[in-house]
Amino acid sequence: MTHTEFWDIVDQAFPNGLGRSLAQDLVLPELGSRTAVVALAQNEDPQLVWHALRVAMDLPDGYEFLHRITGKERNKFLHP
Repeated sequence: MTHTEFWDIVDQAFPNGLGRSLAQDLVLPELGSRTAVVALAQNEDPQLVWHALRVAMDLPDGYEFLHRITGKERNKFLHP
């Protein structure tokens, strides 16, 4: 996963700025008590950061590789 893909799925999974706010403010134990923004800035793998955020927010396992699903299919997945 790239940083661009990370931010794309954050924005889609948590719309209206919620994802950006979570990434900035939510301290994630799985990341050594860092936020997603800090972890990414410290060169943590975006997939690992997404995993920690997904788990913390109790998103289904199917969201783990959301970035691999294309646009229309992703929209159907997120909004059944």
